[in-house]
Amino acid sequence: MLQTYEAIYNGNQFRWINQPPKVNKEVHVVVVMDVENTVTKPKKNIHEVLQRSWGCLGTGKSLDEMRHKWDRVQLIKSTTN
Repeated sequence: MLQTYEAIYNGNQFRWINQPPKVNKEVHVVVVMDVENTVTKPKKNIHEVLQRSWGCLGTGKSLDEMRHKWDRVQLIKSTTN
């Protein structure tokens, strides 16, 4: 008996639109694609991405301060090897 489920297929994965099928074994699947009604994700604007990531590394340190700390960590690693 055929049952119908809706999903969006992207990158070899299905994202179920409604409840996914409840199956605990391998099943034979027939896929019918609606290629005229495809979903395209809008491309991210680099400015928006940068604005949203602002502060993710913490605040109050300049690039020079972070580079100095990085150099110290690398020096410690090189002396312990």
